[in-house]
Amino acid sequence: MNKNSDPLNPLGGEHPLISVERARFAALAGVLSITGSERIPLAASLGRVVDENVNTSIPLPPFDQSAMDGYAVRTQEVLNVPLSRIVAGRIAAGQYPDGLIYPQNTVVRILTGAAVPSGFDAVVMQELCHRDGESVTINHRPMAGENIRGTGDDIHAGDRLVENGTLIDPRHIAIMAASGVGLLKVRRKINVGLISTGNEISDSTESLWPGGIHDSNKPMLAAMLTRPGIVLHDLGHVIDNADVMAEAFASAAGSVDVLLSTGGISVGEEDHVQAAIAARGGYVDPLRAGIKPGKPAAIGRLGDTVLLALPGNPLSALVTFLWFARPVIEKRMGMTPVMPLAVRAQSSFGERRRPGRDEFVPVSVKRESDGGLTVTKLGRGGSSRLAPLLSADGLARIAGHLESIEPGDALDVYLFNSAFAL
Repeated sequence: MNKNSDPLNPLGGEHPLISVERARFAALAGVLSITGSERIPLAASLGRVVDENVNTSIPLPPFDQSAMDGYAVRTQEVLNVPLSRIVAGRIAAGQYPDGLIYPQNTVVRILTGAAVPSGFDAVVMQELCHRDGESVTINHRPMAGENIRGTGDDIHAGDRLVENGTLIDPRHIAIMAASGVGLLKVRRKINVGLISTGNEISDSTESLWPGGIHDSNKPMLAAMLTRPGIVLHDLGHVIDNADVMAEAFASAAGSVDVLLSTGGISVGEEDHVQAAIAARGGYVDPLRAGIKPGKPAAIGRLGDTVLLALPGNPLSALVTFLWFARPVIEKRMGMTPVMPLAVRAQSSFGERRRPGRDEFVPVSVKRESDGGLTVTKLGRGGSSRLAPLLSADGLARIAGHLESIEPGDALDVYLFNSAFAL
């Protein structure tokens, strides 16, 4: 395939920096979902991606159901209150009064969740009644349907419960369980490989040598990718040598659906990732996103494996993973990625800046007495700094065209516990 006709290379050629959103769109444009599925018990489906549309065969509730502890009545028999009626029976949840005939001008004691007997069209809550032996005084005139959950009020038979491509969470499990779904067809688990590059890198369990650093990128990415539907492959780290890298990438590409690397993707003398992959018949092209930190992020392919090359500095790796790599992996899993949701907050800081790229900075968030949010920038900047993340609630976005930020300016903030769900 000609690289310039490849859907994973929609930009082609030389282009200036583009918006973060456009780069994200370009990264997703040619990514295909994995194939292959399995049918598993619903109880084991948390975090898996559905590979079918799931409809219900039964309505919810499946029968007219009392929403209160009280007394089932026929509204046409309760026109003037207060009035006294004989209690002709009692129905608790799990009992079904099929075929029972209750005399006219009587009521039935009924508990929450119980089936409403045929012919009765309202439930008067017990707080509006006074029980005296075998009779009860009704002190409220009900409307038809009052305190009754009608058959199918929640879900009609045949309604769609879950769309193909949905990532299953506890909400989906609850409604499918209520609808009697026992087995679920899901996509197979996706294989994701992680490689760190650099002569200076060592595992955190190893002793440092002069000039060396512990690898933080791979453990960070692994933590963010620990999901039930993902099988992670720690492929170690490779030195800054094009031949060694070429062998490592080629070996990994045959066993994983997505391969993430960190480092070696810029234009320095020891940045060999692009050349190493090209040597084995693949490619990675820069996304050219106007993003700071993280501009060198690139996407490509080697065989059937989607490649994501992220920068080596930790904050750069984090930002580019959240904006580009995570949605690519989600699409490969069979999901439809959605844009992260931003909240608006006021800056509590001011600074001059060089315009050009949208900058994402760690911030703490405070809710003010008027309900508004204010953000404080953490740390002194720099893509290699990890300490600011420890106190950060999210990332504030400073638009690339701005030459300065003033206290009180409005910023978009991406909270870690919602938009990016770290």
